[in-house]
Amino acid sequence: MELQNMQDRSATTDDGVSGGASLPVAVGQSETRLGLPFQRPSNRRQDTTPWWRLFVQIRWGSILVVVPTLLLVVLVIQNIVFFHLNRPQDIVKELGALVATLPNSISDHNCSDLACHWAALQTALAKLKAGQDAGQTALAELKAGQTAWAELKASHTAIRSDLEASQSLLAKVWEEIRSNKGLLNQTLKDLETDYKNMSQELSQETKELHNFSLALSSLQQKVVDQPTLNRELHAIMARDCSHVMAAGMSQDGIHSFFIGSDRFEAYCNMSLDGGGWTVIQRRKDGSVDFYRGWNNYRKGFGDLAGEHWLGLQNIHALTASGAYQLRIDFTIFNGSNYYALYDDFSVGHEKDGYQLLVSGYSGNAGDNLASHSGMKFTTKDRDQDKASGGNCANDYKGAWWYNNCYDSNLNGMYKATDTCGNTNAVWHDLGGSYNTCLRFVEMKIRPRK
Repeated sequence: MELQNMQDRSATTDDGVSGGASLPVAVGQSETRLGLPFQRPSNRRQDTTPWWRLFVQIRWGSILVVVPTLLLVVLVIQNIVFFHLNRPQDIVKELGALVATLPNSISDHNCSDLACHWAALQTALAKLKAGQDAGQTALAELKAGQTAWAELKASHTAIRSDLEASQSLLAKVWEEIRSNKGLLNQTLKDLETDYKNMSQELSQETKELHNFSLALSSLQQKVVDQPTLNRELHAIMARDCSHVMAAGMSQDGIHSFFIGSDRFEAYCNMSLDGGGWTVIQRRKDGSVDFYRGWNNYRKGFGDLAGEHWLGLQNIHALTASGAYQLRIDFTIFNGSNYYALYDDFSVGHEKDGYQLLVSGYSGNAGDNLASHSGMKFTTKDRDQDKASGGNCANDYKGAWWYNNCYDSNLNGMYKATDTCGNTNAVWHDLGGSYNTCLRFVEMKIRPRK
């Protein structure tokens, strides 16, 4: 104010006219101090105003501009330090507090530049907050990825464990298959053998059914002839060849027989010693192998019209139905004929080993079956003899009611000429030789008269 009064007085003369020169006016240069304009006297020697009074001339509005600016700078520096020391979320909190402390009531004509800086600062803060949100989102995705990775790793471990367990199980199964290979092969061979036997039996049954059908047809044609019908019915339901002969049939040949529920076929010898003989064994040319196992001898084998064995189960069925006699006829290599007749002959049940009982010998061949009476039947795969040193059937290549071991071996190896050994079909001491070769032998039975 005093400075202003002095300027007013210097500009007015004594007569009240402006523009006098009684007081010189100090024309100074215009400057800007702290962003505000002020006049500086051009001649400091003529300026008698103290320096501190010049400072007072700065308007208070300028101070209000400078102070917030300095405060903002200090706060920015402080937050930069916090940025390096604190986590991003703490930095955001500090910047928010900073914004809240800044002045909000500055005159519009003094804060145009500050408003620009303030807007830029708010934009930067918004971007920083957006960056923090993006970082948190990325962190959440990373954590989710870590969780998924852990689950995938656990799943991989479980799958690998299952695979190892499956490989171990497969190895065990394969080893079991290899260990049972021999058993499976043997089972297959047995099945093939059974199949062949069943096929043969089926073929035989078919043949028997055909014969039975022919017999029924013949009966239908002769139904008016009652006596003939009775004879043929008797022959059809015959128990053995003696019944067939009693029905008026005197020709040698094959016939069917019924004993209880058992049915079988056999060859009938109607010409020898009054006929009616049911043949149970014949050897004549070596066409059939007689060195066989238990099942073959139990069921029977060979050709009924040629070489054959009727079967232990059929022989038992016949001799269990009544009293039977046995006749054995021999022809040795030189053509001489012999026979042996036993009045009592029977073969026991399978559970008794098909035990032989024979007695009442007569004939010219010699009694070489008496030592076998009471013995069970022995084959190469079923040893029931009394020999302590082994199986007689294996040792002498046959199958018989061996004792220890034999006086007769009619199911041994066939040989018709020259000298025979102990593995051949023989009847000891026949024809003056201990092991006489047999060209022909036939065993047959009929009911005892």
